[in-house]
Amino acid sequence: MSGPGEQETGLVTIKEAARRTGLPASTIRFYDQQFEEFLAVKRGAGRRRLFTPQAVQRLLDIQRLLKDEGLSLRQTRQALAGQGAPGAAVAPAPEAAGQVESLRAEVEALRGEVRTLERRLKDLKEIQERTLALVGSLTRA
Repeated sequence: MSGPGEQETGLVTIKEAARRTGLPASTIRFYDQQFEEFLAVKRGAGRRRLFTPQAVQRLLDIQRLLKDEGLSLRQTRQALAGQGAPGAAVAPAPEAAGQVESLRAEVEALRGEVRTLERRLKDLKEIQERTLALVGSLTRA
């Protein structure tokens, strides 16, 4: 529930930020701890977290960088640091843009390797099943 001054200033509680972003409150708290300088979350009565509309958008930006772009916490901090003031639109800084593209290519290459390994594992399981069936038929004879 919002306090009297919260609605006039556009600040929302963690519950409302979770509803707007679709992120669990625990994830929002974690992001606040890890990226507090980029979120600039206000504190209300009882040290409740209060989020500006920009901070709510920044939560989504952090989620995108971590989950969709596959960046680490450190890399996400670096990408956000190139953006200046909290609430600025997140786009990789020029020097980070090359790193992001390089990391995307590396992630895609790793996904290809995983697909190859999964196919090999499937082939090996089929060989194992055939071998066990053959051994079973030989021991029964």
